[in-house]
Amino acid sequence: MRLFVLSERDWRARLPYPYGLPFQHAGPEGLSVYAPLTYPERLLHRLREVLLPLGPPPGEIPAFLDLNLGHEYAHAVQVAWRLRTGARWLDEFFANYLFLLGLRRARPDLAETLLAWSRHLARLAPEKRRLSDYERGRGSLESALWFQAHFTLKAEELWRKDQDRLLRAFLAAAPLDRRKGHRLLLELYPELKAWFARFSLRGAPGGASSPRQGP
Repeated sequence: MRLFVLSERDWRARLPYPYGLPFQHAGPEGLSVYAPLTYPERLLHRLREVLLPLGPPPGEIPAFLDLNLGHEYAHAVQVAWRLRTGARWLDEFFANYLFLLGLRRARPDLAETLLAWSRHLARLAPEKRRLSDYERGRGSLESALWFQAHFTLKAEELWRKDQDRLLRAFLAAAPLDRRKGHRLLLELYPELKAWFARFSLRGAPGGASSPRQGP
């Protein structure tokens, strides 16, 4: 695993992606995580705009972005352990679980910080809340933050219930694919089927029932 922390100039010279958000890449050279040397003001401004309706956040935005570098590291671990399924929602959900599991063991203080941010971001009200939209990459920054928050909070519930049971089950079944990962997850936690189905409703998962959105 290699970590690259790049200036905007070096980033643009090496990478085709917008500068600012960390990401994980698996290529011929191995597993790498890329992070910006500094967060561009345009990114911080976008985040401030999204968070403004929620009131004061539980911490500084750059510190929150630093924390989420660990989420990209979790994705790299998924690749190394052959736990990527190819289903975006499932891979993101499991990366959040894996990241939280690591923090709970090594840095419980940071786990509590991550959960505080997740509870804060779960109060957002994005227009797109369907897993099908999320799977296709349709949605705003607000929507992405909202999904990640709810994934993290549900991962915390699984950790409190069974510690690392899901990780051990996935490792035993590796390599995973979309069908195997989904089937195993619901075999272990059948209650998640109803929880994920609530993403097609208006309102946050776990909230009061509301009319379904149109197709």
